[in-house]
Amino acid sequence: MKSYFQLVRFPGIFTAFSNILLGFFIYSEFVVDWFNLFPLLAASGFLFLAGMTLNDYFDYNIDKNERPNRPLPSGKISRKVALCLGITLFVAANISASFVGFQAVMISVIMTILILAYDIKLKNIKTIGILNLSSIRFLNVILGSSIVLFNFDIIWISIPIAIFVAGISILAKTESSIYLRKVKITNLIFVLFTISYVVVLIHDKGSIHWLILGMFVVVNYLPWMVIKEKSSMTTQKIVTIQLLSIPILDAILVMAFSNVIFAVVTLSMIFPAYVALRKLYLT
Repeated sequence: MKSYFQLVRFPGIFTAFSNILLGFFIYSEFVVDWFNLFPLLAASGFLFLAGMTLNDYFDYNIDKNERPNRPLPSGKISRKVALCLGITLFVAANISASFVGFQAVMISVIMTILILAYDIKLKNIKTIGILNLSSIRFLNVILGSSIVLFNFDIIWISIPIAIFVAGISILAKTESSIYLRKVKITNLIFVLFTISYVVVLIHDKGSIHWLILGMFVVVNYLPWMVIKEKSSMTTQKIVTIQLLSIPILDAILVMAFSNVIFAVVTLSMIFPAYVALRKLYLT
């Protein structure tokens, strides 16, 4: 069973959940529509798991050489089983979205297409692949907001998530190779852009928003100063840390545009992700 949890990068599902909570809570005020929240979480979770499963399916030959201990190249899970699992998860995601409504289904279908395009081809085209991943996370927040008719407010709120994920993706592209200084600088620039954008969004909010933003800054900059080793392991560690900080970013935005209770719920997604990470890898 552990091999399956490893295949789908289970710790990362909680960062997908926090994106959904961001989009959902912004339009929830103090009333939670549980009937729609759970299908949205399920749809997002299934999409994440499907994407990770099929990513390894299509990377099989590469992983045989670079990551032979992973579930597929090690033989713990067959490629046929992985393919069936990935397809089943995609179907489950879109069925889950259908319980919310037409708008949710359309977003889920678009995300399915983008995820498949990335897994099959676009991940090999660096710039387009990064834009693709960024768009998927952007749409994940939009999916969370699909309980109401689409409006442009959610676009501006989702942009920092897209910027931040683009920065992580640039770094992740080198995770199996040696540490590169220019990649570090590029990643930090994207983090800076993310922070700057959030500052514009929350400039007139209370002090607690700045406290959480400070936490986000520390989590994303401190590892670069503390971890001195220049290796692929350095890259993997920092990619993991930055992925785990996504709920912090989501929580800042929830607090700015909804309320502190929902922000705490969103931030809490870090804890199950961290617990799962102690047994499973994320990148």
